[in-house]
Amino acid sequence: MSRSPRWPLMVLSLGLGLVLTAGLVAFDRVVGASLEREALLQQEARADHLADQLHTHLQAAKQATRTLATLAAPLRERSAVESLARGTLASTPPEDAYGVGVWFAPYALEPRSRWVGTYAHREADESSRIVVTYEWSTPAYDYHRRPWYQQGLKAAGAPFLTEPYFDVDRVYASFLLPILDADGTQRGVVSVDILLPRLRALVTRANRTVRESFYVVTRSGRLFAHPREESLVAWARAQGRLGSRGVLSDLTLEDLRAYEAAHGLSGDPRTDTAPVWDAGWTVYVSTDTDHLFAAAHRLHAIVQGVGLLMWGGLLAGLVVGVRTLRVRDLSRELLEREREREALERSERMLREVLETSLDGVAAVDGEGRLVEWNGSAERMFGWSRNDVLGQPAVELVCRPEDRPVRREQLARLVDSGGAALPSCRLEALAMRRDGAVFPVEASLAAVRADDGTFRVYAFVSDVTGRHQAEEERRRMLERQRDLLAQLRRRSGELRAIMDNMLEGVFVADQDGQLSFVNQAGMRMCGESACAPDAKTPVIGSLRDMEGVPLRREDLPLFRALRGEVVRECDLRASKPGGERVLRMNAAPIPDEDGRVSAAVVVIHDITEAVEFDRLKDEFVRMAAHELKTPVTVMKSFAQLALRTAAGRDATLARMLEGIDRGANRIDQVVRTLLDVSQLHLRRMQLVEESLDVGSLVAETARRLSETRQGARISVHGEGPLLVWGDPARLEQVFVALLDNALRYSPPDAPVEVVLAARGEAAEVCIRDRGIGIPSAKQARLFHRFYRPHSGTEHDRGGLGVGLYIAREIIQQHGGRLTLESREGEGTTVHVRLPLLAARAPGKARSSPDEQEGASA
Repeated sequence: MSRSPRWPLMVLSLGLGLVLTAGLVAFDRVVGASLEREALLQQEARADHLADQLHTHLQAAKQATRTLATLAAPLRERSAVESLARGTLASTPPEDAYGVGVWFAPYALEPRSRWVGTYAHREADESSRIVVTYEWSTPAYDYHRRPWYQQGLKAAGAPFLTEPYFDVDRVYASFLLPILDADGTQRGVVSVDILLPRLRALVTRANRTVRESFYVVTRSGRLFAHPREESLVAWARAQGRLGSRGVLSDLTLEDLRAYEAAHGLSGDPRTDTAPVWDAGWTVYVSTDTDHLFAAAHRLHAIVQGVGLLMWGGLLAGLVVGVRTLRVRDLSRELLEREREREALERSERMLREVLETSLDGVAAVDGEGRLVEWNGSAERMFGWSRNDVLGQPAVELVCRPEDRPVRREQLARLVDSGGAALPSCRLEALAMRRDGAVFPVEASLAAVRADDGTFRVYAFVSDVTGRHQAEEERRRMLERQRDLLAQLRRRSGELRAIMDNMLEGVFVADQDGQLSFVNQAGMRMCGESACAPDAKTPVIGSLRDMEGVPLRREDLPLFRALRGEVVRECDLRASKPGGERVLRMNAAPIPDEDGRVSAAVVVIHDITEAVEFDRLKDEFVRMAAHELKTPVTVMKSFAQLALRTAAGRDATLARMLEGIDRGANRIDQVVRTLLDVSQLHLRRMQLVEESLDVGSLVAETARRLSETRQGARISVHGEGPLLVWGDPARLEQVFVALLDNALRYSPPDAPVEVVLAARGEAAEVCIRDRGIGIPSAKQARLFHRFYRPHSGTEHDRGGLGVGLYIAREIIQQHGGRLTLESREGEGTTVHVRLPLLAARAPGKARSSPDEQEGASA
């Protein structure tokens, strides 16, 4: 095998190692530099923090110096100066001030005293105790000749901080400021003394490790504090560098550097400084480089370790890879041979699985016509198992006896031709199962000659019994479909004939309003041009409602139905060249399978003649009532007059006259009823309205009916007065008619219950009986004129059939509503609702809810 694959692996490993090494080096440089910068910033921050602490303590003493100089300037008495010194020191923390002094110039405080110096200081053992002393012009302490006094006189504007000095047994530093009179004349100097050991304690606390040193240098370069103070002072004393006082402040920064060089401390430390503001001091921080940059050094060591591990891993991987390539080259040939063997086995298994899972029966015969292959589908199809048929003659097993000679001859010819005589299409034939059953099959043949010269013919057989049955079923379905289509055409023709012979016009439109069907009556109404297939809406002249108001397109019944509304008995007026016609329209939506409106149907009935007949009937009723009214009145008057004369004393004649009077009363009642019907229908009834208690009116009406009708039982229940605005006579007429109906259609002695109540802004009168009730099929026409639901039945009680019509019309003219609930065999309940007087003003125009609904329709 070639060794070439090893070289790319080696080059790749080397390149990867170099890239990773470069990345680690760059990472070490960048992150190491960042860690060093962070360490330097932290060192600087520590120095600044110590400087801020020192500044804070010095600032308090500095502020006390300003306050003392300002308050001492106007003083002229020794006691006031003493109080000022005590108060100033007491108000200053002990760690910020040890003592304060007010030192006056010659004769500046008292004319007879040349020198007056007041000094207050704290006891060494008890800082809360303050002691005041006076220094005079004595040889013991001639303060005006002291350098600090001269420095204080020269301080201008801001307090001056002196260099550290040794006094008695302590080291001090003082803030000095001159005392200025109102005219600017110097009267002396004030001082605030600070014990330096207390400030040195701050530096000591900052020096927490020997690898980092904090020390402070004054304005003149003298040491103020150092962590190695004892060793430094001892070395300076031995070197003769220490002054007579023998304190640290005698040494300078140069002495410190000499000490560090002598003790090998100069090394490679990193030093940073921070100024103490307003003091002139400088804080030094000196840190060993290894300690300061320890994090960066640790990172560098980690990166080096990672690099070594990386190179070790790469080299190990390279060795393993080379050996793996060598083993792969040796085993590749074996794998290729194994793959070829497995591919051959898979091919054989696949062929076997295809044969076994094929829906077709697969059989193969050799050159002698014996079966050598037989799959599972062939077993299920013919009923022979594989073991039973292998080696048997195929023709004898699967062919009918009468077909076997022909099949043997065909098979022999096929073998002799070497497969050249194979048919190029699938063949249909009849085969035989093991049980002798014959069934149709469809087969295709294929000839195969193996490498060893053997010859085989494969047959792929399908049982087409189901297909033949399906074709037969399809033939029957087609015949049935043709029969149904013919029946549908016949029914459609019948329906079209029915539609065309209807007196009503029938229009069907799709959801866009385009007509899809119009019958003959509709074409006669609109004209053929208006009913063309592309017409949007049927044109029937100018359509107006019954009041003469033109209708908008969206208010037409067709478009209301397309919006999902069912329109019933909508009467409209249509202006046509032949005159005005009255049309009654019914419309309904036509939903699709999903319930959405896909079309609408409108049925139009020309009721012009019926409306005219109704008008003539009303006119006849009105004229007949007027014509009958006068003769009936005369007949009734004559009968009553005759009863009062001598003829009335004759019993027989009196009975005749009373019969005439009763008949005249009955005719008069009928005439009045007909007149009421006519007036209500023509909207001509006039009401004489006033304020009245409907409860009292109903109770009085019920009482009179109970007295005049034998066996009548009427109970009235209700609340207080129910005041309404109405015509008492007409309302009484309504309640008489309703109570009369309740008594008339109730069994004898059956109670009639009347309930009065206020319902919101309306007075409600509820009349309930336990009578025969009204069938639900007849309730829709109860309020029609001259309709009697019990006419022609055993419950027929006579009458004109206008009582409920008149009652509802009168109630509606009062702005109320009359409704009825009834169940056959259980009784009837009538509800009368009238607006209460408080709910409306007298004479206000009103319309009942039923009238409003009719107007909108």
